[in-house]
Amino acid sequence: MKLHSLQLLAIILMTLYFSGCTKQPDVPAKDVIDKSLATPVINGHISEMTAIAFEWKSVNDPKVKGFYIYRSNQNDKDKKLKRIAEIKSPYATHYVDTGLKPNTSYAYRFTSYNADKARSVGSKTYHASTLPRIPSVSFFRSIGNMPRSAKLIWRPHTDTQIKAYEIQRKLKEDTKFKTVATVQGRLNAEYIDTALKDNKTYQYRLFAITYDNIKSTPSEIATVVTKPLPDIVQNIQATHELPRKILLSWDPSQRENLAYYKIYRSSSRDTGYDYHVKLTETSFNDKIDEDAKVYFYKVTAVDSDGLESLMQKNPVKGMTLAKPKTPLSFSGVIKGHKAVLSWKKADNEARSYTLIKTKKESWLKSTIRKIKNIQEESFTDREILPDVSYEYQVSAVNQYGIASEPSEPVSLVLKAE
Repeated sequence: MKLHSLQLLAIILMTLYFSGCTKQPDVPAKDVIDKSLATPVINGHISEMTAIAFEWKSVNDPKVKGFYIYRSNQNDKDKKLKRIAEIKSPYATHYVDTGLKPNTSYAYRFTSYNADKARSVGSKTYHASTLPRIPSVSFFRSIGNMPRSAKLIWRPHTDTQIKAYEIQRKLKEDTKFKTVATVQGRLNAEYIDTALKDNKTYQYRLFAITYDNIKSTPSEIATVVTKPLPDIVQNIQATHELPRKILLSWDPSQRENLAYYKIYRSSSRDTGYDYHVKLTETSFNDKIDEDAKVYFYKVTAVDSDGLESLMQKNPVKGMTLAKPKTPLSFSGVIKGHKAVLSWKKADNEARSYTLIKTKKESWLKSTIRKIKNIQEESFTDREILPDVSYEYQVSAVNQYGIASEPSEPVSLVLKAE
């Protein structure tokens, strides 16, 4: 008897609902055979990927109370038939074996049983195979060179049984794929994977999933290489001789879509690098209101996708110009009605000198005057009064007008005659 497959499946489902078919553990039935019982005769079977449906002729034996079904997996070493199900109705003519492996051969045998659970002689052995897995999508491709992400596209599966797609991923050097996403809907055909590592090679594969949660075969592997970081900025230079500023410069980045540079600065060589400024030029004038101030710098390049190069392992050191050294051997004497002061040059940075004159008029009052642009290493002060205490200090001044620390003070008093 040949039935259209859809008609047969409908009959099977209705029969199972009313017949009370139950699966049970692989426990052998009591091996009592009643040769007088009718043996089921199979009309045929229908196979799916994980199920096989059987139909047999109606049994008109009043002694029959139900049926036993036996099965073996022909791929296993032990091919012995084991009881897998009991159908507790003599009127049943259909059985669906589910949970099977796709593309696998099985052997079946059927018996009836009576009220005492004695079974009939077994039917002949029937061989049936499940269908192979549904093939995956016919087109699966990737788009790489994206910042920390990968775009995957595919052609929607033509089989209307498909409800979703499972995406699996691994690094090229790894051995196992891991599931990273499930995309619902047969007609969906795109997935963007994010939070990937820079300049890494990833491999992807796709499985189509049916409404019965059966996976297709894997798709072809799609390979993605994520976008690398910009190269480390090279040849950073920092000045040491400019007054109250440090000029930085570096070689331009070769990144095509470069957006800007970021400068990080720290007063310590090894730690504490804080973001300082960003700019598009390859030089920066860091204005600092301190003399002999030391900073360490690192520079990174950032592209239009926000990818930032690594920092340099070794920073560059910059320093503002130091103050000139304080003049040496500062001294003073009263000669006649004049104060004669002298000193010695401490280094070659001095271009002039400034004399600081403090007139102490009382314990609480004093006036300070700075005498600037002295070119010699001495000065004669003719503007002094008798019995008034004067205190003098001298500073060297460099070409940028930066003065050294003042010398130790020298106190002088012109005694009245």
